[in-house]
Amino acid sequence: MWLVAVIAVLTLAGSAVALVLMLPLAMATDPCHGDDTEWVCQLSARGQNLLVLLPWLAVGGGLAGATAGAALAAWRRWTPLIGIPLAVLGYLVVVPIGYELTLRV
Repeated sequence: MWLVAVIAVLTLAGSAVALVLMLPLAMATDPCHGDDTEWVCQLSARGQNLLVLLPWLAVGGGLAGATAGAALAAWRRWTPLIGIPLAVLGYLVVVPIGYELTLRV
């Protein structure tokens, strides 16, 4: 039961960070004009949308990592503490993957 509480707190913290990060990412392309060469100005419309969704995808990755860690711990009869670092790892791994995806779509 305590693992669910820890994961819920981490998910809430990640959601708060995602909400805060979503706002500047949504406005990152506002100063872009036709001849700008910054990477964010070169994104397609889908890439810009993915850039805004990136913090929320990271929260989902963290939640998936925590769930996978808890399932692995239950299956192997380990301590469920393995789910916490896997949640953080899942959160951090999604960011560079999402960054690359924003450049490619």
